[in-house]
Amino acid sequence: MMQSSALLLLAVLLPFAVLLLALNPRWQKIYRYCLPVLPLPALVLALLTDPGWWLEMPWLLNGGLWGLDELRRSFLILTALLWSVAGVFAAGYLSDRKLRGFCVFWTLTLAGNLGLCVAADIASFYSFFALMTFAGYGLVVHEGTEEANRAGRVYLAMAVVGEMAILTGLLMAAQLSGSAVLAHIPAALVDAEQRWLIMLLLIAGFGVKAGLPLLHFWLPLAHPVAPTPASAVLSGAMIKAGLLGWLVTLPFGEVSLPIWGNILVVLGAIGSLGAAALGVRQVRPKTVLAYSSISQMGLMVLMVGAALAHAEAAGAMFAVLALYALHHGLAKGSLFLSTAMAIPAGRVGRWGLWVLIALPGLSLAGLPFTSGAAAKLAMKEVLKPERFGFFMADYLPALMTAGAIATLLLIWRFLWAQGQVARTGANPACMWLGWGLATAASLILFWWLPWHPSLPGITWAASMVESAWSLAWPMILGTVLAAMAWKSVKQG
Repeated sequence: MMQSSALLLLAVLLPFAVLLLALNPRWQKIYRYCLPVLPLPALVLALLTDPGWWLEMPWLLNGGLWGLDELRRSFLILTALLWSVAGVFAAGYLSDRKLRGFCVFWTLTLAGNLGLCVAADIASFYSFFALMTFAGYGLVVHEGTEEANRAGRVYLAMAVVGEMAILTGLLMAAQLSGSAVLAHIPAALVDAEQRWLIMLLLIAGFGVKAGLPLLHFWLPLAHPVAPTPASAVLSGAMIKAGLLGWLVTLPFGEVSLPIWGNILVVLGAIGSLGAAALGVRQVRPKTVLAYSSISQMGLMVLMVGAALAHAEAAGAMFAVLALYALHHGLAKGSLFLSTAMAIPAGRVGRWGLWVLIALPGLSLAGLPFTSGAAAKLAMKEVLKPERFGFFMADYLPALMTAGAIATLLLIWRFLWAQGQVARTGANPACMWLGWGLATAASLILFWWLPWHPSLPGITWAASMVESAWSLAWPMILGTVLAAMAWKSVKQG
């Protein structure tokens, strides 16, 4: 316990300590190469300590409570791993122009993202969430172009609205529960007279970060203008903070709320399919990926709605959501980093790189024997209509299939768009290493990471053989539709 607590404090406080390097311009080079190291204590903490312990700090704010449970552990693994490999990539990607400013905002945003994953009290969680949100503005506007500044204004305006909603909802919930601990909020909401208002504030506030439909506008503006490593963590890790916010504050498992569940399932379907319809019309690779993130978050919102509608399903649904978030975050991080990679001149190297770029994307669509297939099998297992009794339950399988087709259409569009702008040349070693680690984590390391014990009992290899056709036919249909669209445009 003592060692875990010390490692936890190191994980959260190290990014703040390294800010001292910004005081001297001559230390910029050191600061650059510190970026990959900063998340490593958090990664060690998540991988090598058993969950279920807490560090009480009565002297902090209204009483701090930090630690790990199974849910937070999954989100911390994703956050620390993705920020670390993106930091490796950033060390080779960044120029010396505005380097110190980038490193400061990167470090502050990282500190907030790591902190909210381990914070179990309301004050700490909101403080870290707000730090991540507002420090992220500096990453969005880093390039200083008019387009970046416009995206930053939209990001900041929506961030302020979202933070106000979150803070109001948390304060109202804290008053109801009479406690400063996040875990006491769900039970307090069960019989609350103002439950609908508090839930609306929390769903909308965290929905800004999670890309909920009508609250998503900052995403396709911010991702194309941010530096590539920043885009990777924005879409792969930071967007999941909204999902975590929902999971630790809404009354999952306490009461079945079919009305709220139906609403979120509908919003998830709109996000998944609507974002795909908009994304396939884009010509910039990072914009296509931004819409892909909104689409994938739509599938997660769909699962959140199902869990909210059926209290008994919440435990298994949480495990699948954590698995799906981990899979998506690693794959999407790899895809964003690939947008800055130069293509080797040789035929073997060129085709080899394109295959490696495509694989994480195909995994998102459920390519058999990938992490995406595992996530989708688990998702189908817990979303069987016969387990639920709310109105939208019968539509869940069709929505999941449509989401898989939509995902593949976006991936083919991304590969086409990336092919239009890809340059031939060499990449710095750190960019190769960062992108390679992200891709390996998505394709290989995923299988060795600790999985939540509440995941449905599935023998993955056998299940994928049995489900190969159900996984493959949406991909075949999506590929045929993409080929027809490409041929139509080419002839036109």
